[in-house]
Amino acid sequence: MPKLKSKEYIVQSQLLSWYRINKRILPWRKLGSNDLPKPYFVLISEFMLQQTTVNTVLKKFKEFVILYPNFKKLSIINEDQILQIWSGLGYYARAKNLLKSAKIIKSKYKSVIPQNYNQLITLPGIGDYTAKAIMGIGYNKSVMPIDANIERILSRLYGLKKNISSIKKKIFFLAEQYVSKNQSSNLIQAFMDYGSSICKPRNPKCNICVIAKYCITNKMNLIDTIPKNNKIQIAKRKKYTRAYVIVNNFDEVLVRKRLPNGMLPSMLEVPNDKWVENKKLLKKDKIYKFFQKKLSKCKTITYSFSHFDLEVEIFFMKEFKKKIINHKWILLNNVGKSSMPTIMKKIVAIAKN
Repeated sequence: MPKLKSKEYIVQSQLLSWYRINKRILPWRKLGSNDLPKPYFVLISEFMLQQTTVNTVLKKFKEFVILYPNFKKLSIINEDQILQIWSGLGYYARAKNLLKSAKIIKSKYKSVIPQNYNQLITLPGIGDYTAKAIMGIGYNKSVMPIDANIERILSRLYGLKKNISSIKKKIFFLAEQYVSKNQSSNLIQAFMDYGSSICKPRNPKCNICVIAKYCITNKMNLIDTIPKNNKIQIAKRKKYTRAYVIVNNFDEVLVRKRLPNGMLPSMLEVPNDKWVENKKLLKKDKIYKFFQKKLSKCKTITYSFSHFDLEVEIFFMKEFKKKIINHKWILLNNVGKSSMPTIMKKIVAIAKN
């Protein structure tokens, strides 16, 4: 009597078949001579994709690898340079960690990304998921990195009704059953794409799902309630500041560098007050004290960060460069390609118009 194929084997086969036809064409998936994505591309993309959407990363990834196609090129740049190319992606600590990891990989591993989990996990900015993603996608190692897509698919396949946060061990155990010996790279990416386009968080496409008949949640008609995520929705905090856009007679804008810790670390900014949650506690930056009679308020905007909204009163003035010495300036035309974070670029754009 022939041996029955397990549910896990069938699901693997179905996802791999689906992936061969429907996989997303992404620049970091370009295959090398060994028919696997380049580990360097995998590492760069995984750093960029942390808490950032694929569409946002696409253009930035292409620009990044043109400038820094390998660790040799990446490892010799400085923090300002990587922050400049990273501008627009947010979460700038990732850029710093990427640069630190690149320098370690060049010096300690001769510019070859380690294939060993214990070595990868020690690199700055690399946790369990990223280490396994590099191993599995870039080196076809038999691992299964667990992201939100894989958690969701497995929760639905097995009808897990409990809150995701309380069944992490169960998810880990189930994920281990799907580790592939020979097709790890493709299977991991198949799970990711399937979760993104078919087994979506909302309105999953169960009517065209190739594994629907193996899905306990689908059979129980609980697709809208699994996975369960009881995260408490907390109203966003609000912070306040004032920003001062000062342009000189050479069409340059006055800038300075932010502190190396906290929000937007070490990035360029226009002078602004310390960000506070109580508007009454706003203390005017020293620039305002020097030029308060010339500064004029032009607009108030609200910029949304992941954990809070920032209300910014924007002030503008023009001044002769010779009257403001020992300061850094950037040509207005160069602001867009500078290492300024998006919020500062927006402030400058609004002020000059």
